[in-house]
Amino acid sequence: MLALALFLYLLVWWRAEWPAGGEDSWNHFLYARWCLKHPELMLDQWGKPLFTIPAIPFAMFGIQGLYVFNILCCLGAGHLCYLTAKRLGMRLPWMAAVFFLFQPIVFGNVISGLTEPINAIFLAWIFYCFVSKRFLVGTILASLLPFFRSEGFVIIIAIGVFLLASRKWKYLPFLLSGSFFYTLIFGIFWGNWGALVNLNPYIKHEVEGRFDPGHGNFWHYANGFQKIWGLLIALMLLIAVVYLALHIVYLLRKRTQEERSRLAFWLWSPVFLSFFLAHSFIWWNGSMGSHGLLRVFLVVAPAVALLAQYAFDRILSAELRFVNKYLPILTTVCTIYLAYNGNKIRLPWHDEPSIAGFPGSENIAKSIAFIQAHPALKNKVVVHQLPFINAQQGWDPWAEIKETRTVYLWSLDKDPKKDWMPDSCVVIWDGFHAPREATMPLNIMQQMPAYYEIAFFPAKDSIYDIRLFLKIKSTLH
Repeated sequence: MLALALFLYLLVWWRAEWPAGGEDSWNHFLYARWCLKHPELMLDQWGKPLFTIPAIPFAMFGIQGLYVFNILCCLGAGHLCYLTAKRLGMRLPWMAAVFFLFQPIVFGNVISGLTEPINAIFLAWIFYCFVSKRFLVGTILASLLPFFRSEGFVIIIAIGVFLLASRKWKYLPFLLSGSFFYTLIFGIFWGNWGALVNLNPYIKHEVEGRFDPGHGNFWHYANGFQKIWGLLIALMLLIAVVYLALHIVYLLRKRTQEERSRLAFWLWSPVFLSFFLAHSFIWWNGSMGSHGLLRVFLVVAPAVALLAQYAFDRILSAELRFVNKYLPILTTVCTIYLAYNGNKIRLPWHDEPSIAGFPGSENIAKSIAFIQAHPALKNKVVVHQLPFINAQQGWDPWAEIKETRTVYLWSLDKDPKKDWMPDSCVVIWDGFHAPREATMPLNIMQQMPAYYEIAFFPAKDSIYDIRLFLKIKSTLH
């Protein structure tokens, strides 16, 4: 099954024009690419320390290196799901790998530089440790989850519930060990004992109110089930949740649950449901920079896979000959098809890109070509909000201003008296990222007294327009 998944992942890669996750993938690549020169980036909570550090050797080979890294993470997570199901004695445990590897949210985001795949393999590893009765190792690994993604704090709480239910109280303090060491490092070397909170980008955005991430229906993620889990896995997930809800009767009667049901009830379900409810709430509330992104559910894809496997195991326990013989094959084929369909990826024999490029790529190329074609501009600092440009040009976005070629647009102070950008710098203002990520609407940019518009590249859709501005000395006005 891993070989089949690898083959299909490589087909997606072969026909991809752009990484899944877009600029987020490029940004994570830049963190891993430049963190050896700027070691402080290894602990940056937006870059995610436990993604950035292991991704370093892969990033040396460009964004394609991160594709390899994330493929390995997803294949590893699928294998750990299989081992977990096998150790629990579930029927056809290889189906657990199918339920992970071909979830649409996994299949559609493996070719990326995103942090979700490595988070998924660690969560699968934690599950395997608990199934193997290695509670100390599993708990310490769980304590590291916030340094893959900030939602790790939610998962830690769910795992704490599992430890309480398992009467493993002595391991509870170890759930804080990762946060303790992170705080200790910042406190000793930088004197910042509150780094866990005051350097968290989502908390900072919430406190500063720098941009509006939007909000929507509380059931936004449930409504997106076909893109996240696919119809078949969603159905298995529903069967598992309903079946486990009936186990409350066992608890009320103080009857002992068998191992599979106990883990499904106290571990996999709380991890999935707490994650689902937390993300549903913050999207409904419009907080913590959610944006309603579906891809975050790749993080808990191992829990979904094991719950689906649990439901599948219950179905097979009926010992119906026809069902047991043909259902696994039919389920596998349908799951793979739904993985393609959920991401709107055409099947391999169709000559279309698996992951379409950014619609504004043509204008980005035109703007870079314009700058490079003019001798007075090509060596100037370029101010923009597109990590892809830095990755493409090999520019270090964290270099000191006296030696850098690039600065992000959100650094441009709207108050002319506080504008520290160097004279003659070139600003690439794009209609999509500049207003959204840099909070720099076009009307504000055009009103900046020191900036003069020198080029305009219109697009069919105005959000992909690009305008070039040149900063000139105030004495020229």
